[in-house]
Amino acid sequence: MGIFDGLPVPPDKAYLREELSRIDESWAAARFDSLPHVVHILTSKDREAEARVLKEQSDVVEDVVDEVVQSYHSGFNKAIQNYSQVS
Repeated sequence: MGIFDGLPVPPDKAYLREELSRIDESWAAARFDSLPHVVHILTSKDREAEARVLKEQSDVVEDVVDEVVQSYHSGFNKAIQNYSQVS
């Protein structure tokens, strides 16, 4: 079971879950070390292709973040309203 498995991805966008499963979980580490990734791209024979892969992964993550925000939007609003009333 991966760390991305619990994200609320709607059934019509199941491809996002599949794309997320291809992203190495080291990207989600609390103490992310970018050096190995930078060295990999700089020493790659096709740097542009490696950079394109990162861009595609970035696009997938942005789509998933949008889905999470939409899924929890009303809950966030209610929590903020409750907090405002309490304070």
